[in-house]
Amino acid sequence: MALRKVCTAAGCDDLAIEGQAHCEDHAVRASARTAARRAQAQQSDHAQAHRQLYKLKGWIAGRLRYLRRNPLCVDCAELGAVEPATEVDHIEPHKGDRAKFFDRSNWQALCKSCHSRKTAREVFHQGGGLKI
Repeated sequence: MALRKVCTAAGCDDLAIEGQAHCEDHAVRASARTAARRAQAQQSDHAQAHRQLYKLKGWIAGRLRYLRRNPLCVDCAELGAVEPATEVDHIEPHKGDRAKFFDRSNWQALCKSCHSRKTAREVFHQGGGLKI
C-alpha cells in the first residue's frame, strides 16, 4: 500500500492521486499544460525545419544499421541495466547541420525513455529550448 501525499500544487491541501504528485484536479491541469508544451515544441521553427532530415533514406538506413550494431541503451548501461536501444540520438544536437546530423561519432543508442528524457532537457531547459 503506497502512502498518499498532499498535492504539490501551491495552496492545495487535497490528497494526491496514489503514486502521483497532484490531486485529481491539478493532475488534469498539469497534463494539459504538458500536452500544450509538447504540441508547441513540435510546431517550433526548429522542429519543423529539421524534421525533414529524419525522412531521408540515408538516415533511415543508417539508423537501422547503427541500432543493429549498437543494440543496447548506453545510458541504461551506465547504470548497470540492460535495456534494448530503440532510438539513435545525436549526442550534440545537430540544429539542422547536415554534416553533424550524419556524423556517426555524434550518435548514441538509447532506449525510448532515455531519449525522451534527454530530448526534453534539450528542448525545455538549458537556455536553448522552447521560446514562448
